[in-house]
Amino acid sequence: MRSDTPPSPPTSSTSSAPGRRFRLGLRGQLLLVFGLVFGLAALAAGGYQYRSLARLLARTDDAQLRTRATRLLDRVSLDPLPTLPLPDQLGEAMRLDFEEPGRPARELFRSAQFPAGAPGLPRPGAPGAALGPRRVVAVGRAAAPPGPGASEAAPTGRLTLWLAHPAAPLARDLARLRRTLWLGLLGSAALAALLAPAVAAVALRPLRRMAAQARRIQQAQDIAPLPVPNTGDEVQELAETLNQLLGRLQGQATAQANFLAAAAHELRTPLATLQTGLDVSGRDPNLPAATRAALAGHDAELARLGRLVDDFLLVGRLGAGALPAARRPVALDELLLALADRELPRFRAAGRTLTIELPEHATTAELTVGTDPDQLTTMLLNLLDNARKHGAPGAPVALRLAGPAAGAGPTIGVANALAVPLGPHLAHLTAAWYQADPLAPGTGLGLWIAGRLAQGLGVRLGFEEVGPQLCATVAWPAPSPA
Repeated sequence: MRSDTPPSPPTSSTSSAPGRRFRLGLRGQLLLVFGLVFGLAALAAGGYQYRSLARLLARTDDAQLRTRATRLLDRVSLDPLPTLPLPDQLGEAMRLDFEEPGRPARELFRSAQFPAGAPGLPRPGAPGAALGPRRVVAVGRAAAPPGPGASEAAPTGRLTLWLAHPAAPLARDLARLRRTLWLGLLGSAALAALLAPAVAAVALRPLRRMAAQARRIQQAQDIAPLPVPNTGDEVQELAETLNQLLGRLQGQATAQANFLAAAAHELRTPLATLQTGLDVSGRDPNLPAATRAALAGHDAELARLGRLVDDFLLVGRLGAGALPAARRPVALDELLLALADRELPRFRAAGRTLTIELPEHATTAELTVGTDPDQLTTMLLNLLDNARKHGAPGAPVALRLAGPAAGAGPTIGVANALAVPLGPHLAHLTAAWYQADPLAPGTGLGLWIAGRLAQGLGVRLGFEEVGPQLCATVAWPAPSPA
C-alpha cells in the first residue's frame, strides 16, 4: 500500500445517487412475495367464505319466510266465502292473488306495507328476492283442491301468496359477517407480518452461513469449504458450485505460493554470488571513481532485489503455513533500539529522519513480551519501509513504544506524514498485491506480510489516519493474571 497515492473516487452508491432506482434485497423480495401471496390467499378465501355464508344466510331466511307463507296459504279458503288469515309476525306484509283459467289474475288482498311493483315479485318456488328494505317469497296452490270436503260450487283456479318481511335483520347479520371476516383478514395480515421475517430467516439461513464462512476465509490462512445445506434445491447447488470454485482457487493459490517459494529459493544463490563479486570488485583500488560508483549502484540494486526475493520466499512460507513462531521473552525497548540503528542509514540516504520514543516510567518486565523476535523484526521493518518510501517527501518518521495500559499490553507505533489522505484505501492496506498507484515501485506485499505475521504472533495490527498522519499500531493483549 502506498500512503502517497490519492484515493480514487467512489464508483458506486446505493443511497445518495440521484435518479437511482430503488431495489429490494433478497430478504425484502421474500417478505414482499410472502406478504402478497399470504394476503391474496387470505383475501380470496375470505371473499369465498363471505359469498358462501351470505348465500346460506339468505337461503335460511327465505326458508323460514316460505314456511310461514305456506302456513298462511293453507289457511286461505274461498268456499263459500273468502277467508284470509293475516300475518302474525311484526313487520310482515302479504299479498294474495287468484288466477282462474282463461282470465287475468285478480288481487284479493294486499297489506299496506307490501312493496309496490308486481314485476319484481318472485314466482312460486323461486328463491326469495329483495324489494327495497324487504325480502319477499312466493308460494302457490290450487284454489279448491279436489277432495271429499270440496263443494261443486267452489271456484277453480290458483292462489299465489307473497309474504314479505324486513331485510334489516339479514343485513345486520351480513354486516357482522363482513366485520368478522375483515378482522380475520387483518389478523392474518398481522400474523403474516410476524411470520414473514421468520420464514425469510429460515430460507436465508444457508446463505448466511455461506456468507459468514466467506468472511472468515478473508482472514483465514487457508480456504475452508462453505457449508452445504442438504436441501436439494438451488441453494445446495450454489454451495456446491462455490466449493468447487474455492477448491480451484485454493489449488491455484497453493501452486502460486509453491512457485514463489521455489523461485525465491533458487534465486538467492546467484544473487548472493553476484553481490559478493561486486563487493570484491568494488574494493579494487585501481578502479576509476566512475566505475566504483557504478558498481556501488549495482550493489544497491542487487541488495534491493535480494530483499524482494526474501519477501517472495516469506510469502511462500506464509502461504504454506511453514513459518511457526519460535517464542521467547523479548525486551521491546532493546529490539527497537537495535532496529533504529539498523535502519538509520537508509533513512539518511532517503533524506528523512527517524525518531524513536521510549516510555520513561515503564519497567523492563512491563516491556518484555513472549514473541518471535525475527518475525517481529520483519514486521516492523516492513512498516518502517512503507513509511520511508511512501510518506510525505522529507517528513520525519516516528517509532514509538508505549507501556501497558488498563486492559491492554504494550504497543509499538509507526507514524509518518501523508502526502495525500488515504480515505477509502485505508481498509485495503493489508490486502495482498494491493497497490492504489500501479506505477509506484514495489509489489504491494510489505503490509500484507506484516498483517500475516501479526496474525501468527497473536498481536493486533491496525492502521488509523489521524489528521495528516498515518499511524500503524502493533498492540499486544493484556497479560493474563497467571
